[in-house]
Amino acid sequence: MTTQCIASARVPAFQATVPQSGRRDGTLRQTISYAAGQRRPVTVRYSLWGPPGAPVVIALGGISATRRCDRWWPAVFGNGLDPVRWRILGMDWLGRFWPDGSAVTTIQQATALASVLDRLGLTTVHGLIGASYGAMIGLAFAARFPERLERLLAISGAHRTHPMAVARRLIQRRIVDLGIAAGRAAEGLELARALALTTYRPDRLFAEQFGHDDPGQVLESLAGYFRRQGQRFQAGFSAARYRCLSESLDRHRVDPAAVRCSVDLVAADSDALVPPEQLRALANQLGPRARYHEIHSRFGHDAFLKEDRTINALIEHTLGGDRR
Repeated sequence: MTTQCIASARVPAFQATVPQSGRRDGTLRQTISYAAGQRRPVTVRYSLWGPPGAPVVIALGGISATRRCDRWWPAVFGNGLDPVRWRILGMDWLGRFWPDGSAVTTIQQATALASVLDRLGLTTVHGLIGASYGAMIGLAFAARFPERLERLLAISGAHRTHPMAVARRLIQRRIVDLGIAAGRAAEGLELARALALTTYRPDRLFAEQFGHDDPGQVLESLAGYFRRQGQRFQAGFSAARYRCLSESLDRHRVDPAAVRCSVDLVAADSDALVPPEQLRALANQLGPRARYHEIHSRFGHDAFLKEDRTINALIEHTLGGDRR
């Protein structure tokens, strides 16, 4: 393992279409095993950009991310993720509970991703850039399909979930459950999302954004912020999908010994959900295959969405294959 600290600065059935933008959207049906002897067909949706024959790079984000990485990561798409230089592949998450009541696992997400590669005729990919939940899927993919991935950049996501993060999400799911039981599922989801937002960014940033001499103004500002964010989140999420992916995060576990590709691990020094010590420990377990980077950021777990210059540089570093 090598270590680097970085001071960040902000600046089956198949359908496909090829819009003028050069994006190719595809949908396929794949059967996935969810229990011993139990399999179920799922729909997998993806988007692909870039010139035919270019090396393929997969981009995966948090649980609210979609296959459209040009939308959820606009400061990175076109820069570090350059669709002129690379073929960029994004995928929608599987987000439904299985018939036995179990949540989709990160390994099952990785299996769905492998089915997309199979459909596209891709044996191996040049790199996978994963952030948050996407980093977990990246590690799961690297462990489950070691021969298919050359390099991985895992940002703010580890081989297992920190117990404190599990505790916080357990409370969030209980809020959603209570909302459903009361016939107020939308409100329950909005409150759970509000609680989640308090874990993504550090307390000092909340103080900067919402601090005011008038306590009433603090209350009003925060209430409005949480309301807007909750309504925005509900537009793309159901309570059931939220519960499924939240539990998927908490049940995630990967054996570091199964990861064979080169790995760049990135931690934000202010991240309370995936603290730096957890990623340092993973880097130690991965040994010479890993390089650890620590970003100095005021944005906590959201650093991958805010530290544009640093994240783009790290992507360039990983995809360029420079292991010095």
